[in-house]
Amino acid sequence: MIRFAYLAALLIAWAGVLILDGRLRLGVTGGRLVRCILVTVPLFLVFDGVGTARGWFASNPRLNSLIVPPGIPLEEPVLLAFLCLLSVVLRRVARRAHR
Repeated sequence: MIRFAYLAALLIAWAGVLILDGRLRLGVTGGRLVRCILVTVPLFLVFDGVGTARGWFASNPRLNSLIVPPGIPLEEPVLLAFLCLLSVVLRRVARRAHR
């Protein structure tokens, strides 16, 4: 069960930020978020793939739900997409506070 703890934590964080988005009526779940995810996630996954192939990064199979070749855990794209979501939400909150 510990193998899925990190994935569960990421999904709970996703839910929390999406609830915050809805509560503050930021409207983040549109095109800007999709564009951010479509650009950022593949770019960083390539970087992660090169890093794991060269031995720069390593994942523990006992702590990750699934590790796909060349050694990237399933949680990695979920984390990267979450960071995109969080950055877009923080940007919208900062813009609103600045006004």
